[in-house]
Amino acid sequence: MYNSPKIPVSLIFAAAFILISTFSSAHAENPIGFSAGLQTQNPCSPSSSLELNGAYWKGYLDDAKSIVISPFQWQTRDWITASLTIGATYGLYSLDAENMEESQEFRNGSSNAVSGFAKHFGDGKYSLPPLGILYLYGHFKNDERARDASLLGLESFLISGILTQAIKSIAHRDRPNSGDPYNEWDGPGFGLSDLSFPSGHSSAAFSIATVIALEYKDTAYIPPVVYGIAALTALSRVNDNAHWSSDIFIGSSLGYFTAKAIVNSHESRGKHALCVFPVLTGRDVSITVARPF
Repeated sequence: MYNSPKIPVSLIFAAAFILISTFSSAHAENPIGFSAGLQTQNPCSPSSSLELNGAYWKGYLDDAKSIVISPFQWQTRDWITASLTIGATYGLYSLDAENMEESQEFRNGSSNAVSGFAKHFGDGKYSLPPLGILYLYGHFKNDERARDASLLGLESFLISGILTQAIKSIAHRDRPNSGDPYNEWDGPGFGLSDLSFPSGHSSAAFSIATVIALEYKDTAYIPPVVYGIAALTALSRVNDNAHWSSDIFIGSSLGYFTAKAIVNSHESRGKHALCVFPVLTGRDVSITVARPF
């Protein structure tokens, strides 16, 4: 029997649409801000390397600000991307009951073994320590890309986690292992139960995997490996009957687009940095301001 949710499902998907639309504009190359620094060698070479300091944490606020104002910069392709994502989610939603039954029918020892391994990549207790190791490696080996990947991965993980929990609190969708139908929604509320939509494991896995894939895109095997692990993490939640198929798709999309937006904003800050440096000409000293393009 169909049980009417406390809020219409259409409003849940509308909220998800707004979030996904915001992050689908991740490819826009609009600067978030400017950074000024006194440089004496190659002053206007874009440098956006991150360090674990106050400027890094301030970047969270800069990125949040960019995300808030991004709807004013949407283009047609952003709306198309968002519409396709939400359309696919709604399509999966209509098939959630069937997908759940099939996944449980074909569930076996092998799928459980793979699931038991993969699901840990969506849990911060297991996914964050490797980021810490990557940062330490980058710090002591002076590897900028390793530092950037670790710190951007952490930011993506935290921001996507906050957004995921916000939607969970709005939706309060019952999990498939509760025995309730796929269209049972009890939100909004602050309870800690019935938090199926979207999948937090999927969001977390793709928020980190996407950063790694983008930072190491010139290494052929890394993107397919990290995306493959993230996909297995998401599918493990269906295998374990912890999430509906639409939960893992919207969660994966949220993690992916969040990571894309954060990496893009980081690159934009470096690309559009404002350079202030001294110029020595004989006995004269002048100040030059320039911006790389």
